[in-house]
Amino acid sequence: MPNAVGTPAVRKQVEALRPAAGHAAPHDSAGLLAVALLCAGAFVSARSQDHPNLCLALIVGAIALSGRAPRLRPADVAALAVAVWAVVTRMWTVDGDTTLDAAMTYASAALIFVAIRHLAVRVVTAYVVGGCYLLGCVLSAWGVVRAALGGNLPARSDALDLTVRFGVEGVNLNFTAYTLATGCLLASLLLTVRGQHWAVRALLALPLPVLACGVLLNGTKGALVALTLIPVHLLASRLSPRVALTTVSILVPTSLILVPLGLGNDFLRQFDTNFGQRSTGDLSGRLLVWPEAIATWSDNVFLGIGAGSFPLVNSVGVGAHNLLLTVGNDLGLLGLLAYAAVFALALGEYARQSTLARQRAGLYLVTLFPIWLTGHWETALGAWLTLGLLTALPNTPVRVGRHRRTDPVRQDLPPASGTGRP
Repeated sequence: MPNAVGTPAVRKQVEALRPAAGHAAPHDSAGLLAVALLCAGAFVSARSQDHPNLCLALIVGAIALSGRAPRLRPADVAALAVAVWAVVTRMWTVDGDTTLDAAMTYASAALIFVAIRHLAVRVVTAYVVGGCYLLGCVLSAWGVVRAALGGNLPARSDALDLTVRFGVEGVNLNFTAYTLATGCLLASLLLTVRGQHWAVRALLALPLPVLACGVLLNGTKGALVALTLIPVHLLASRLSPRVALTTVSILVPTSLILVPLGLGNDFLRQFDTNFGQRSTGDLSGRLLVWPEAIATWSDNVFLGIGAGSFPLVNSVGVGAHNLLLTVGNDLGLLGLLAYAAVFALALGEYARQSTLARQRAGLYLVTLFPIWLTGHWETALGAWLTLGLLTALPNTPVRVGRHRRTDPVRQDLPPASGTGRP
């Protein structure tokens, strides 16, 4: 009987995974250009929220140049369903143009998630794309530091004097803070890859103090809480990874549902009053707009009122600043369930692989929780990009080093749990 490893079918699969001699990527020049476009989209998404169409074009171009159709797994299908449903809501929205613009942001988020999982077939690709997002984050953080050093605003009386906030000119303050916090999350996730060269670890660790400084100078409370939760969860998950993930998996979605519906408002008011010197007693109006968002959503529970429509119909003309209420109003319960399915399927599938995977999945949830609760981060490309990269990270040590050559075939092989890349 012939050896199974030597059968034609297995040999064909192995040869398909083996990179050509002298090439750094498993694809031709078009494939390299596809990764380059994806890197450009990652960089642009970290710099500003004002270029969704450019990011969408870069992402679509990356997928097209890859030379093959993405292998759609359940989470990818759910993501594309969210994008399609966002476009469909134009049929009943109050403003078709506004909804189309919002639908494009949903499409950009969904496609960057699919593109990452499609193209990040190697650890090096995940590092390069993640590095481009981190580069954009560092430049934004440096812009915040320069604003603080420029003297255009009064100096702070202390580190937590949040009445004085610094940002990047022309970019929303909260967007900048949430981007920097997401950058810290991504760097922390990449640092958990075992077997890295010391130089790689240094390059990943160096941005962390810069990004943290930018968040502190910016003064957005949700981002500050997110930074605090990163080391807390890393310690808790090291002590008991299964308990930590179980706790996070229950508390985060439960809180995201119950808190905006009114549970815990007294605690949030107390937190707003005691954390920093900038306090309105209602989370800068969030506790006032949430009941209105609930009432608007209740008028069309299943279908929603149309993507991006809520600021057009509420009394103060602002967004809901909450994941549940924003997506609920945009897409209704049907769209919300598809949206939640993306994260549940992607993180659930990944967390089953190993203890390390559970630690990473929990870190992702707990870091973005305060941002999802009080901000607009539902279609942020950084959050969806990080989710895609997370599911591409290996759970076994990366064998690199001067005296240990990486086996190219084994390095490219998909994980045994079925989350491998084509």
